[in-house]
Amino acid sequence: MSRGPLEPARLAIHRSLVRRHIHSVVAGKADRLNVDLADRDVDPARMLIEAAASLDRGGVLYTRLEAAVGHPSFANRVIDGLGSRHPVVRARCARIAGAFQMEQAVPLIAPLLWSNQSLVRNAATRALGVIGGVRSADALLAAIQRLGPKPALVVALARAAPDLYLETVLSRKQPRGVQPAVATAAGLRRRKSAVAPIVGQMSDGSPRLRAAGGRALGWIGAPAAIPVLVECLENTDWRVRLSAAKALGNIKDFQPGSQMLAACLVDRNARVRSAAQCALRRHGRVPNMFAVRG
Repeated sequence: MSRGPLEPARLAIHRSLVRRHIHSVVAGKADRLNVDLADRDVDPARMLIEAAASLDRGGVLYTRLEAAVGHPSFANRVIDGLGSRHPVVRARCARIAGAFQMEQAVPLIAPLLWSNQSLVRNAATRALGVIGGVRSADALLAAIQRLGPKPALVVALARAAPDLYLETVLSRKQPRGVQPAVATAAGLRRRKSAVAPIVGQMSDGSPRLRAAGGRALGWIGAPAAIPVLVECLENTDWRVRLSAAKALGNIKDFQPGSQMLAACLVDRNARVRSAAQCALRRHGRVPNMFAVRG
């Protein structure tokens, strides 16, 4: 009999057996996880993560699953899998380590950030973002310095950084490519304590840093940032003017004067003009293009 027609049924049975085993651990009928992290037919990492997501964190059922994952019989296999020759296994182990916040795995996950396999890089990035802490943030910052400000790395850094970590980094001298990413991460965190360091960096920073800082200050919505943003409206780089106009539109305490956004309403860049119009509308002002031109 040909195996082809029976393959879907075989996979379904296999998947059901793995899921049942995980459920037995959750129910307390078993205390050890016995799943093959290199399984070619099913993804045990996905099943474990889905099972954990369906449980109440801190509840008895989640605690049982977490204890089984953290048991040396399974945790050591996850740690060993991070150094596997097979990228699928490395990615699975990184996802498990991240989902269950296995902080002891951070030193082994960090080198995976520059793997030549995208699924490994993505899994490692998300894992460090979830695990968090200084070591995870340091690893992500090093990856940004080496690989550039990739959006996934910046988002993970914003998630992983402990309190005052980003502010400390912004307050000291860093490579030019790092500061815009850190400013963006601080903006994503909406941390008002980052306003002063960002403003300080923008005063003599590159156009790239000023554009990133403008976006971050807009997300934070800090009134203290208004003077530097108004100054950025006259910058020669259209990206700086664009981010400043958008940011001022997001700050509730900003009171646009007659000339503050006037130049942007007739800016040579269409995106800057649109952002200025939107900012004025947000503050209850109807832009009069003809009056500005006249």
